[in-house]
Amino acid sequence: MTDVARQVQELIESPGAGHASGSRPALFSSRLFIPLLASILAVLGIAGLQFASSLLVPIVLAVLLTLLLGPLVRWMSRFGVAEPVAAGIIVFGAMTVIVSALVVLSAPATEWLRRAPATMQSVEAKLRTIEPLSAIQATAASVSQLAGVARPDSSAATIQVVPPGPLQEVGWTTAHVVGGVLTVVFLTYFLLASGSMFRRKIAYLFPSGEQRTNIKRALFEVEQQMSRYLLINTMISIGFGLGTWGLLAIIGVPNPVLWGAVAGVLNFIPYLGALVTVVLIGIVTMATFDGTQEMLMACGGFLLLDLIKGHFVSPMVLGRRMSLNTVAVLLSLLFWGWVWGIVGVIIAVPLTVMIQVICSHSERFRGVAIVLGNWGAQRPT
Repeated sequence: MTDVARQVQELIESPGAGHASGSRPALFSSRLFIPLLASILAVLGIAGLQFASSLLVPIVLAVLLTLLLGPLVRWMSRFGVAEPVAAGIIVFGAMTVIVSALVVLSAPATEWLRRAPATMQSVEAKLRTIEPLSAIQATAASVSQLAGVARPDSSAATIQVVPPGPLQEVGWTTAHVVGGVLTVVFLTYFLLASGSMFRRKIAYLFPSGEQRTNIKRALFEVEQQMSRYLLINTMISIGFGLGTWGLLAIIGVPNPVLWGAVAGVLNFIPYLGALVTVVLIGIVTMATFDGTQEMLMACGGFLLLDLIKGHFVSPMVLGRRMSLNTVAVLLSLLFWGWVWGIVGVIIAVPLTVMIQVICSHSERFRGVAIVLGNWGAQRPT
C-alpha cells in the first residue's frame, strides 16, 4: 500500500507524468471542479433571489405585465397614438378597473371574514353529524389517550414575547404593499412607453452584426410568444371566473361575485388554485344550506368547469407549443413559492414558461426547454 500511495502522490505532483498518462489528474480535477462551482453558484443565486425579493419581485411583475399589455400598446400605436400616451391609457386605465373591482369586492370580502369564525363553527357542527367522520374523530381521541399524550404543566415558568402592536404591523404592511404596487405600476408604464428600445439595446451588447440580428429576432419571438401566452391565459381566467360566478349564482350561494373573482385569480395557480377554490366553495355552501345537495352541486359544477377548462379550452386555445409537463409545474410552484412566497406561487408558471421559451431559442440550453416541456426529444413545429 505504501508503494501505491507513493506512486499516486508522484503522479499528482508531476504535471509531465499527468500529461503522459492521458491527463487523468487534470481531467479528474475538472470533473470535480465544474460541478462544485456550478453548485456554489446555484446556492448563491437562490440566496440572492431570496435576499433581494423586495427588489426583484416588482421588476418581474412589471416585466410580465409589460409582456401582457404590450400587444395592446402596439395595436393602439397603429392608429397613430404615441406609445407613451397609449401606455398611460392602458396602464392607468387597467389600474382604475382593478381598484374599482377591489372596492366592489371589499364589502362582501370583509363581511365574510367577519363571519368566518361563526361559519367554521357551523361547518364543524355539521361535520360532526356525519357518522364516518364521527367514528374517525372518536378513534383519534382513543389513540391519543392510549399514547398518553402529556399535557403541559401549568406551573412551569413561561417566557412571553410581546409582539408588535397591531397598528404598527398593519401600518408597515400597508406601506410595503403600496410602495410595491406603485413601483410595479410606474415601471410597467416606462417599459411600455419605451417600446422596443430595451430589445435593441440588449442586441447591441453583441459585437457582430449577424449576432445582433439573431438576438433581435429571438427576443422578438420570445416577446410575441409570452405576450400571447399571458394574454390568452388571462382571458381564460376571466372566463373561468365568470363561469364560476354564474354557477354559484344559479345555485344561490351568497356573494357569487367574490367567489368568481377568487376562482379567476387562483386559476393562475395550477392544481392548487382549483383545490383551494373548491374547498372554499364547499365551506360556504355547507354553512349556508342545511342539506348537502347544494354543496355537491356547487363543488361538482366547479370541478366540471375546471375539467372543461383544463382538458378542452386551454389545449385548444393555447396549443402544445408552450405546454409544461406536470412535474415541471409542481416543481416550479414549490421553488418559486419557497423563494418569493404567495407572489412566487402566482407567477411561477409564467416564469417557467418564459424560461422555457428563452431556452428553446438557444442551441446550448435547448435541452432545458425539452425537460420542462411536454413534448419529446424533437420540438414540435
